[in-house]
Amino acid sequence: MNTLSISAGLFLFAFTSLAFSQPANIYYFSGDVDLGVDFTLFQSSGQHYIGAKGDTVYVVTSNGWTWCSKSTDGGRTFGWPPVRVNSTAEAYNPSMRVDTAGVVYVAYQDEYADIRFTKSTDGGVSFTPGIKVNDDTIPETGQEMPVININNKGQIFVAWQDQRNIPRPGRTVFTATSFDGGLSFTPNVQVSEPGTTAGGPDIAADDSGKVYAIYVGTTSGQRGIVFARSNDSGQSYSHYTLANDPPWSGGSPSLAIFPPHIGVVWPASRVVGDSLEITIRFSTSGDYGQTFFPSVRVDDDTTADFKLSVLQASLFIHRDTFFVSWTEERLGRFRDVLFSYSADTGRTFAPSKQANSDTLTVAGSPSLALNEGGKAFVVWLDPRRDPLFGENWHPFVSVGYPFHLKGDLNLDWLLSATDVVTLINAVFLNLPFPAPFENADANCDGILRPADVVLELLAVFLYEPFPC
Repeated sequence: MNTLSISAGLFLFAFTSLAFSQPANIYYFSGDVDLGVDFTLFQSSGQHYIGAKGDTVYVVTSNGWTWCSKSTDGGRTFGWPPVRVNSTAEAYNPSMRVDTAGVVYVAYQDEYADIRFTKSTDGGVSFTPGIKVNDDTIPETGQEMPVININNKGQIFVAWQDQRNIPRPGRTVFTATSFDGGLSFTPNVQVSEPGTTAGGPDIAADDSGKVYAIYVGTTSGQRGIVFARSNDSGQSYSHYTLANDPPWSGGSPSLAIFPPHIGVVWPASRVVGDSLEITIRFSTSGDYGQTFFPSVRVDDDTTADFKLSVLQASLFIHRDTFFVSWTEERLGRFRDVLFSYSADTGRTFAPSKQANSDTLTVAGSPSLALNEGGKAFVVWLDPRRDPLFGENWHPFVSVGYPFHLKGDLNLDWLLSATDVVTLINAVFLNLPFPAPFENADANCDGILRPADVVLELLAVFLYEPFPC
């Protein structure tokens, strides 16, 4: 055994159980960019209406039509005019995903209360004719609030609120799957349990046939954030549990996965004495949603008596880090857009950063996405162009840039033995670390391996520069 192997073994033995606390938030945000779409008011189930492939960023919005705005310079500017997404008359409440090839997938509801699917394979220049997803034949039944997701096999999953089985205004949650790239969808499946009302869904799927749905509803007689799982690509759902932990109530949730880990974030409140505590909660599962750990607090404002509301939250997974954006209203301030992340599978969250730069913002409906390099894109709706009446809302985008220092794994802006220990534990024990992956990937080959440890040792103890 060579000296390096002996040293690595000693570090590994001595620091196997070493815990690293959550560091300061490493992101800083650019100024707000106005997309210029007038009278934009809509809801996005799960808060997913922005996506990115490299520095190409897409945002879908709705003002009676559904539009796609595109940036090719990392969100600094957006082209004008936006591209019309819907082929039907009128379209509302869009949801969007972008796959690894840059294909844009959109679900929306049309004026006849049907759910439609469309996609763009030419970088948002044009969209295919809208395909009807719901299979009921009752006109204007009330399908609404669709949410869309895709897996790495190109399979498409859509969930929505549906009134076909419950007299209005009661709603249930249905899903459908496409195995042919969106040319057709499977017969619809009711996810929420019979006889219960449900809404505000989100959906995700892995490549093994598991589909995960989340919504506000009832299971086993308990009302809250219901998690449901399918083991057959969405053809049936066989496991239900609450993702929230009472007495925390649940608003519309947002879902993200890296199996077996499931993350759920939602706006929550509970009564404490004579006060109402309002917060953003996050719950995680490490066993495909079979069970959930007690929820943790995401927001870091502890002045509960002065927080007026938290409205919506958007969750995104980048590698194995959960990222959250939400809107928050505090006494003496307008409604801001906040941003945080957890590098330890949801046990703790970094201090929040404000994504909007306007101190007079009255923000709503935030949505969050990251690109492959860890750059964060946050979009929200904002009436600052119409301050007198507050009726003309525009979408605004802000870009979050992570600070990078190659080799700095604990984010203290120093290269030290602690960084070596952290990297050894990451390479040999697959332990997480708070820094971006790029900090640890010493040779920039996209994989953590012993060669990265060698380069880290040379940088820390011999002051050798990293090769990339």
